Amino acid sequence: MENSTAAPTALPSFAQRARRWVVILIIASFSCAAIAGIMVLFGDVNSEPAYQVLASTALIGVFSIAVFCGVVLAGKRWQPFGWVTVTVAILTLIWCLRLVWGDPSWDEPTFEVTATACVVTAALSVASLLLLLAEHRIRAVRTGLFATLGLIGVGVVMVLMPVWGLELDDFDWYLRTAGVIWILAALGIVVLPVLSFALTNAQAGPADAAVARLSPAAVDHIEAVARREGISPDALIARVLPSDAEPRQ
Repeated sequence: MENSTAAPTALPSFAQRARRWVVILIIASFSCAAIAGIMVLFGDVNSEPAYQVLASTALIGVFSIAVFCGVVLAGKRWQPFGWVTVTVAILTLIWCLRLVWGDPSWDEPTFEVTATACVVTAALSVASLLLLLAEHRIRAVRTGLFATLGLIGVGVVMVLMPVWGLELDDFDWYLRTAGVIWILAALGIVVLPVLSFALTNAQAGPADAAVARLSPAAVDHIEAVARREGISPDALIARVLPSDAEPRQ
């Protein structure tokens, strides 16, 4: 007789399938662009088409990284933010490729739109990676995370205001203030992951490290079963392993 507590193998969720296909698309598109760039380098590199191919290769590589930053949030609480990052990155890539291969009219606000799209894409990509810490159990990490995200948002606005030609009373102090904000944001971007790692290890302790750490396969299985039951992974663990359970002899 089969064990009734054994859970059937869960099918991959939509987020997992979407993440897998996006990663495959990133690898395929960048590989094609890289092959085209290598072929151009063995030809006439001083022609305009060669410059266009090389520029396209660089753009696809850079924006593939931005897309991947958004995809890492798939299946997590901040998943919608990740898909926004993916969408903005793809639209910005299309816009930049249009500039490379087309004949844009500089009577339009081409520079302003390009600068805005690139700055926003970069900010969203960094924010997506930082949001991996949004569910950290240590409050100091979560507080620092949202403070850093706020600084990034303010910094983006302050960068784009001069780009769009907004009048500034004291441009010198404006640049100083923007510099301070970006320095603090960069500090949070660098320190938060390190702080998260250090505090997590300090709380776990060396004796509990082997017990507390689960394999990625076990984590994926717990999340899949929790989704099927319509509860959170923490609630599933609390149901299966109540805190007042008697220790086994």
